[in-house]
Amino acid sequence: MSKHHTAALLALLAAALAGAAAAAEDKWPSPRDAIGQLWSARMPLGARWTPQQCGNYAALPANVQAVVRNTGSGLVVPQVQKDRAVLTNGLRQMAASLLQYHPATVAAGQFYPQEVDGPFPMNAAYWAEYARSPHGNALNHLPAVNTAGLDLNQCPDLAGLGRQAAMNALNDEANISNSLRWHCYANRFSTVGGEAVPLTGYVEFTQPEYPADNQYAYAAADGRVVYDYVNNRVYYTPAHYKQWKRNDFAPDQTPLYGCTPAGSCCDPFFEIVR
Repeated sequence: MSKHHTAALLALLAAALAGAAAAAEDKWPSPRDAIGQLWSARMPLGARWTPQQCGNYAALPANVQAVVRNTGSGLVVPQVQKDRAVLTNGLRQMAASLLQYHPATVAAGQFYPQEVDGPFPMNAAYWAEYARSPHGNALNHLPAVNTAGLDLNQCPDLAGLGRQAAMNALNDEANISNSLRWHCYANRFSTVGGEAVPLTGYVEFTQPEYPADNQYAYAAADGRVVYDYVNNRVYYTPAHYKQWKRNDFAPDQTPLYGCTPAGSCCDPFFEIVR
């Protein structure tokens, strides 16, 4: 082998090793870093609105108002597009699947969201593993959802069924919408730690990530997707509803998630959008 070929092979090997090392680095080393990266990717890209403006929707420029959610608490939720490179692989896959979901569908066999490309096989077991309880939205950090048209009397009998069996039963149920199917699911699993969680139109999912990918080591503990099954909206927190300081994204110690527009922290959620 010539010296030229040897040098070329060594260069390729070095590049491959460098790529492997880069892939082994955490994409989000901490919840604080995850929040900072998501904030940096907020819409509209390049807009000069700061965390200090996160509590006053009326004072935001019109182009910013168009790409945030105004909430019942007065705090605003920034939006991040699902294809932004800042998102982790597992989060992007789940968000992309939910964003193409059809809540109004009434045909049986259409309850489970469709599979999209990503690290996980998105079969029934995937959704049963990562679906959790309803999100009570007690402090109105997300917009209120109108669930008046969802009649629990139309739900199939899910009493005593585990998550997979309940979801399979809902998938087999005909003539009710997917929105109502999720409402039935939320009602079945609305008791958490012995306390009843109100049905708000939101259901939670744990953020799945392969540990070997080193995308986000805190995903299982702190990553939560909150899905609005009436309006088909996807919200996300990388810090399990913990609040973060407006000035440096550090954890904010305001108790009981009590972030307010006049406080030192911003809304704990981001919205993932198309």
